[in-house]
Amino acid sequence: MENLLVSSDSGIPGLELPGLFEFLSMFFLATLRIGAFLISAPFFGAQSIPLQVRIVSSIILGMVFFEQFQSVPLLELDNLVIVRIIFVELLIGLTVGILLSILFASVALAGEKIATSGGLGFAAQIDPTTGGQTPVISNALTLFSIVTFLSLDGHLALIRAMDASFSVVAVGGRLDLYAASQFVAESAGYMFELASIMMLPVVIVLLLTNVTVGVVTRSAPTLNLFSFGFPITLLVCFLALYLATKPLGYSMEYLVRFAIDFIASFFGKLKNG
Repeated sequence: MENLLVSSDSGIPGLELPGLFEFLSMFFLATLRIGAFLISAPFFGAQSIPLQVRIVSSIILGMVFFEQFQSVPLLELDNLVIVRIIFVELLIGLTVGILLSILFASVALAGEKIATSGGLGFAAQIDPTTGGQTPVISNALTLFSIVTFLSLDGHLALIRAMDASFSVVAVGGRLDLYAASQFVAESAGYMFELASIMMLPVVIVLLLTNVTVGVVTRSAPTLNLFSFGFPITLLVCFLALYLATKPLGYSMEYLVRFAIDFIASFFGKLKNG
């Protein structure tokens, strides 16, 4: 950026308005990608985090990343080109946030399946990340994933990835929409795969328990299924969750590392065209 201060005839420094406008416009573009990411990404875009905090965070991160930006002659560009640049910046941030949201939705999906199999689908409360009603087990696993994500410095890794994204797709560059849509479709498949890894040990135990309860009630018809089977299923569900705590921790660690590598491969695909 050229110096914005110019000397007037009286010797008093003043501001060069075209240069100031270009500076502020570039700073605005710098915050668009970060702001779209913070609004759409999991954890960063949680309902419990006020919108004002996310806006201020995007401005601060934009100031940190601003020095490496290549200047774009906005004053010389057509209005439609400027609109395209703004759209691309928003789309990059939203795409990264959506990819992460889909991958981390596997935790909620696994929790809902475990709760349904264990007879706890009716026990729901407010999810602090989405603001909607979700089963208690799904909430517990979501909070567990947040702790794992923060303990592995996943938030710092994603911020570094967003910083590196400006060297992959510079401000004013083009976004490969086909590659972006392909990664979004792949992330949906990975969501079910990751959810299966987390929920299968507990769900299999609950399935065997339900089969056993069914055989017992079939052999002794006088036993009440709800008074006998439901408490047994609940106890086995809690016991299975307790025994699966360590494997769930490893699964969530794998999820965090996989999500970071997936975002890195997404930017690598954009860089290689």
